[in-house]
Amino acid sequence: MKAEKWVVREHVPGIPDIGRIYEKVTEDLDVHLADDEMLLKTLYISVDPYLQGICMDTPIGDHMGADSIMEVLEAGPRAPHRPGDLVQGFGGWRTHLVSTGEPALWQTGTFPMIFPAYRRLDPRHYDDALPLSTALGVMGGPGMTAWGTLAKFMTVRPGDTVVVSGASGAVGSLVGQLARRAGARVVGTTGSPEKKAHLTGLGFDSVIDYRHGDDGVLEALRAAAPDGVDKYFDTLGGAVTDAVFSMLNIDSQVAVCWQWATQVGKEYVGPRLLPYIMFPRTTIRGIFSIEWFTDENWRTLHGEVGDLVRNGEIAHHETIRHGFDEIPRAYQSLYLDRDANRGKVLVKL
Repeated sequence: MKAEKWVVREHVPGIPDIGRIYEKVTEDLDVHLADDEMLLKTLYISVDPYLQGICMDTPIGDHMGADSIMEVLEAGPRAPHRPGDLVQGFGGWRTHLVSTGEPALWQTGTFPMIFPAYRRLDPRHYDDALPLSTALGVMGGPGMTAWGTLAKFMTVRPGDTVVVSGASGAVGSLVGQLARRAGARVVGTTGSPEKKAHLTGLGFDSVIDYRHGDDGVLEALRAAAPDGVDKYFDTLGGAVTDAVFSMLNIDSQVAVCWQWATQVGKEYVGPRLLPYIMFPRTTIRGIFSIEWFTDENWRTLHGEVGDLVRNGEIAHHETIRHGFDEIPRAYQSLYLDRDANRGKVLVKL
């Protein structure tokens, strides 16, 4: 059968130049399945900032990887899922694929990692309040990142000051709301007046409108957090993180989720930060939510965060674009048209 995929044809650092990087290819997909294989049709594809690192490590000519929701069309007798099942996994920018759905070792990147096995999605978990697309958002990797950080690492107590950089995205906005529910005072940073208003509407106590390269972020943070910072959820790095580190309180905790300023903005220079964490005895942890992808944690996420969404106590937003050809532009919009997006950005095929 004919299938389409987007492949990487050039490695270009920094803000994605999609015209140079990606090429759409039509291939003849061999659908003669082995006993443990499945033929899958892609329904939704997630676009996320971390894909910049995946792209840079993808061999030239290979398909672009990404998290996706797929439907099983056919399955061999020993395949892990059956025809009609809906599954979530790292299927990539492909309309159709053949896979065993087993865990896959990613060895071409800076740090080898394992993409988890495809997991079956229970249709009973999804409804008008939590549609299927949320399996890539608040009920997917972003939700697990936010919930897992607060449940598995960061101890947020009433009265804490929590700073969330890049707070208007799918992860940051959820971290802020969950921290607020735990009794913290939450300060967010974002990149436009519109997104500042959006975060204020979600209950953030203070929001700083900051764009990469701006001056004055330290003064703005000191005004927003006059008693210092107890917890910091970091997706930006760069000048915002430099400023926050100088404000860390005793027994503070820092969760490093991503580093936009370094990985995209090429901001490699900053102060030496170790003295800032030595005296307050700060704990810093890298966040890689795949470690929390267990059946038990997925059930807890649906039970805890899912119920909060259904009850209107937690808000989440999705920006859904349509069509396979739209995938690279949707991805590029994360960098060049951020004001047009709210929350999780997806493409529906």
